[in-house]
Amino acid sequence: MSDTKDTPQQKYNTLLSSGKLTADEGQALAIKELDTLYFSLLRNTKKSWQFWASPSAPQGIYLFGGVGRGKTMLMDLFFSACPDGDKQRLHFHDFMAQAHSLINQARKANAADPIETAARQIIQNGKLVCFDEMEVRDIADAMIISRLFASLWQQGMVLVATSNRQPDGLYENGLHRDRFLPFMNQLKSNVKLIHIQSGDDFRKQILAGIDGWIFPYDENAERQISDLFSRLLHDTPPQQDIIISSGREIIFKQTGADIALVQFDELCRTALAAGDFLIIADRFKGLLMQDVPVLGDDQRDAARRFMWLVDALYDRGRFLVIGAAVAREEIYTGEDWQFEFSRTLSRLTQMSRYHLPSQNEGF
Repeated sequence: MSDTKDTPQQKYNTLLSSGKLTADEGQALAIKELDTLYFSLLRNTKKSWQFWASPSAPQGIYLFGGVGRGKTMLMDLFFSACPDGDKQRLHFHDFMAQAHSLINQARKANAADPIETAARQIIQNGKLVCFDEMEVRDIADAMIISRLFASLWQQGMVLVATSNRQPDGLYENGLHRDRFLPFMNQLKSNVKLIHIQSGDDFRKQILAGIDGWIFPYDENAERQISDLFSRLLHDTPPQQDIIISSGREIIFKQTGADIALVQFDELCRTALAAGDFLIIADRFKGLLMQDVPVLGDDQRDAARRFMWLVDALYDRGRFLVIGAAVAREEIYTGEDWQFEFSRTLSRLTQMSRYHLPSQNEGF
């Protein structure tokens, strides 16, 4: 990376000048704060990190606001601008899954303090920790999070996180929430709260007017979907991502901005269960799926997984763009799932109309 360009603010300005983003007051204020943090983490013009050698780490940032306001995009601009090394970027769900795994390993090894041991291992991957969609729902997460994060901050962690909720709304009405409250106070002491005010949903702007069911699937359809994926990522390079579900790895070869580009076979001809698709829907804000074939009774299992995927994405308010062999009304030709697929077809029709407002457009 060049030392003379590509600060978070400059990256954002480039997207504005190219027309890939429109001016947004809430985003402008947030990127300014991220730019300030970026420079506080640099020691000199060679862009070497400073905060692990400093008496205290800079205050991090907690971005919160409504869906589609660009929180993930802004955090990713910041993360990509920061020099390589001593940084890590995860989805919050994946972060906590990793933490539980390390704590369990430490307990099996009879560590004196398994949570402290896990924190030391986590921080080795990078003191700058960026994660997306902070949302505490699981009591198992709530019970360890205060001690875990206290240890991470003590070891010099700088946290940049995004969430749809302000800190006081995390784990709202959760069981034994009193044990979670110390974490809320820690969080507010160690990060600067940035509320991205209401405004336009940039994904809806990009998806507006398109039909989310593109057929027949040929070179032109493949190009359309690839171009759309690139626009949703604002032309940043896609990355591989791995989701752990029931101890198994689900590999996504092309992801970015919490969106994934997948082949039908990668999800629907793999041994995935209904619960796996719920985890996928929690992880990504939307999917673009290529090469969906006609589904007959000879592809009973694949058709069932496709239905589970659609249900999970619909229920979570995610978006889905599909490149398919035929029109959506003709995609299922079997008898086994004919009754069940009628609901899938209805949901596919609703999810494909991005030019119309819908209560399920939660992305």
